[in-house]
Amino acid sequence: NTLYGFTFVYMRFRVNGEDVRLMLWDTAGQEEFDAITKAYYRGAQACVLVFSTTDRESFEAISSWREKVEMEVGDIPTVLVQNKIDLLDDTVIKNEEAEGLAKKLKLRFYRTSVKEDLNVNEVFKYLADKYLQRLKQQSAEETEVVHTSSNKIGVFNTSGSSHPNQTAGDLNGREVINLRPNKQRTKKTKNPFGSCRLL
Repeated sequence: NTLYGFTFVYMRFRVNGEDVRLMLWDTAGQEEFDAITKAYYRGAQACVLVFSTTDRESFEAISSWREKVEMEVGDIPTVLVQNKIDLLDDTVIKNEEAEGLAKKLKLRFYRTSVKEDLNVNEVFKYLADKYLQRLKQQSAEETEVVHTSSNKIGVFNTSGSSHPNQTAGDLNGREVINLRPNKQRTKKTKNPFGSCRLL
């Protein structure tokens, strides 16, 4: 589904025995919607920074997007993703450049192909796992289980293309962790698309 140039995707899968639901919002790196974009990723709990193998500009925009995210939500689990690796013959980014950027930003780096469904789910499972680890740590510190704090993942696809075709695992009656926007952090802005959002 698409709204104001953003694509949102609902995902469900299992991570370490936990059933996880995510709403992903893909901004496609659209600067003209910058103000709206901030409203959606404010309160996010994880972030995916994506650049295209065949788009140099998208690669060079990564650092800027990282700064924007940190200014809005601080230090959250984040990964760097190089998409369209099925087009490596047409690449405009050297391997050492991509790896160097990941090292500079201190981010885990994934090479993916949405077209060939390569490493896509691994990205989100990793971020969900990092979030669950943080959630358990908070629970231990606060001596209470906190399963419904502000839970969103932001996908900042600087390549300008979106791929709302991700699939999900089955739920088998176990406890479900619902990813919902935190009303306080989002200043009670209503989301017409349900409880979960992804940028």
